[in-house]
Amino acid sequence: MWAKFSLSSEDMHLTTEVNVFYFRVMNDWVNAFEQKGWIELRDFLPLDSSQGLLEEMKLVQSKEDFHRASIGKDGDKHINLSQRGDFISWIDPINAMPYTSKYIVEISHIISILNRQFYLGIRDYECHYAHYPIGAFYKRHSDRHAKGSSRVVSSVFYLNADWQEGDGGELVIYDGESNASLIKPQLGSLILFLSEIEHEVLPTHRERKSITGWMLNETIL
Repeated sequence: MWAKFSLSSEDMHLTTEVNVFYFRVMNDWVNAFEQKGWIELRDFLPLDSSQGLLEEMKLVQSKEDFHRASIGKDGDKHINLSQRGDFISWIDPINAMPYTSKYIVEISHIISILNRQFYLGIRDYECHYAHYPIGAFYKRHSDRHAKGSSRVVSSVFYLNADWQEGDGGELVIYDGESNASLIKPQLGSLILFLSEIEHEVLPTHRERKSITGWMLNETIL
């Protein structure tokens, strides 16, 4: 799922070695997620798939099917440009384009692992394309709303090729008041973190694109 192998069915010795490596990699990120509450999976998809996702997002943008993101929930939902400045387009999994549909399938494998390992009770997944124009940011916040939330695990998959130091737009994940981890929004990286963890997106100095999603403990009707 986050690693792809092309093997000859006749080479059983190589197959055994790859299986051992595959499960070791899985155990590594599962253990890290348990310890920290978040994990970065680099090269989650093959390069051509990541590029295909980027092209699909650009196609949606060309149709102007994006709107300003809001904060809050239900009757409290409102736009606050001092808090966040990104634009989003929600993804319908039933009618998703091919690469986006495959991405959702890969996320479902991750959900199965998380449920099996941590009994999180995840039952559904929602996601949107996110576009941060130059200068946009999202100040420190948690993805779980104060009045209750079905969000259990948040995910961000980055669609930015050749991101350089100085481009900004890093994701900051906070561990308490003093510790923070800075993550570059590089093409192909998937970030998973518990939705209760506070985080922010620093001001970006070039356009920043991603697929942002939430694993839910309720089914979307």
